[in-house]
Amino acid sequence: MAEATLNSQFYWDNIVIQVEDELFCVPRCEFVRSSEVFADMFLLPSGPAACHEGQDRKHPIVLEGYKKHDFACLLKVMYPTAGSLISGTKLDLDLEKKEWASVLKLSAVWNMKKIRAYAIHRLSTDISLSAIEKVILGRAHKVGAWLEEGLCSLVSSDYRPTLADLGTLGWETAAQILWIRDTTHSPLNVPNTLRFTRDAIKCGFCSSPSSLINFRYNCYNCGQPIPPEAELTFSGPGSATTTADRLITLKGIECNKCGRGPFKSLNVHCNFCSRTSNHGSNVRIMPNNKDMIEEIFGEEIEDYKSDIIDV
Repeated sequence: MAEATLNSQFYWDNIVIQVEDELFCVPRCEFVRSSEVFADMFLLPSGPAACHEGQDRKHPIVLEGYKKHDFACLLKVMYPTAGSLISGTKLDLDLEKKEWASVLKLSAVWNMKKIRAYAIHRLSTDISLSAIEKVILGRAHKVGAWLEEGLCSLVSSDYRPTLADLGTLGWETAAQILWIRDTTHSPLNVPNTLRFTRDAIKCGFCSSPSSLINFRYNCYNCGQPIPPEAELTFSGPGSATTTADRLITLKGIECNKCGRGPFKSLNVHCNFCSRTSNHGSNVRIMPNNKDMIEEIFGEEIEDYKSDIIDV
């Protein structure tokens, strides 16, 4: 009888790994496929005993500094059972929020890019993360989208973080969040200075979210262009139309280049309500929280976003 050959797809070498006081025995192939760290480790023996390391329970590969519970969560994703695969139309790995966070943590440590991206996807779509959790997990695991979403929620007037919540973020981040909230949500019923972009100027007669000045415009006094992203200033009293919008006089707005009124010759028609605004009209200012978040946290968010690898 001819000698049997080994099936290239379903003949696996197992590997024994010890985490804390527990042994795990799994097919070696998935660690090689999923992680450059493990693939390199298996290729480079580190000593006389390396040829036996991981081959049996007496010679396990010992992973120091990790939790066995976290490791078991990772293995559930790497080696799903038939039951989890055929239980329905969606892969059911029976992992809770903290367990998915464990998968995310270890997959990042061992450069398991696809598993990391999959854990981010499941936590983003199947698990409800609070704004505080998004900021904390976003920073801990370098997920820029979570950090940005969490910060946007925390500076929103609809969200009221507790003192305990803010304390978990650290005093500096808490202060930055409260500063953005105070800048964008406190009513202008006392003399104050408001900074905003030209794009944030909305019609004062209606609730249109569109920018009132949607064409090229130069300052009346200095003649310099005022593009949509140009910063303008208003110093003086105003009133709040909502928790975020302010109603101010157009003639009180100052050019950031010359410090004088740029809109003396302005005569603009609102496409939403058909009313006309001029130099003496009131306009709504809708401060952009995202601009302030970008100014303070933008570099950190972009750095984390660059780490995302699609599944």
